[in-house]
Amino acid sequence: MPHVSKRKIEPKIQKHTLDSFTLLLKDLDNVPDTEKFLTSILSETERLMIAKRIVAAFLLRHNIESEKIQDILKLTPATISRLKLWIQTHQEGFDVIFDKLEKQRRWEIAKEILFKILDYAIRAGSGQVPNPFKKEFRKGQLS
Repeated sequence: MPHVSKRKIEPKIQKHTLDSFTLLLKDLDNVPDTEKFLTSILSETERLMIAKRIVAAFLLRHNIESEKIQDILKLTPATISRLKLWIQTHQEGFDVIFDKLEKQRRWEIAKEILFKILDYAIRAGSGQVPNPFKKEFRKGQLS
């Protein structure tokens, strides 16, 4: 866990600081700027730790076995247990992230399907795909 100072700041200053951070994150609207910011403010270890938690939470939501998640992401059983509890107690925040990840995942699947259709259309247009209406196609090409 990252070190947090034992010296407490005033609640009003803490709220203002956290609100500023939230607004800053909200305004990062492209990948290069977001990456520059995150690499400037967080260490490699901190970025990886956060990313692994997000991925693990997403996999847990999709009922992937804890043991598989632990093996893939090299997390301890204690981390997975804490993450499950954290997801239950902070469901709304995780739902925001899960919705975004699902949308991204659907977009990636749609792109993959579109590229397959495009590839097929190009091959069909150049005569590289069997024509189901030609005589030789019916002679057993599908069996």
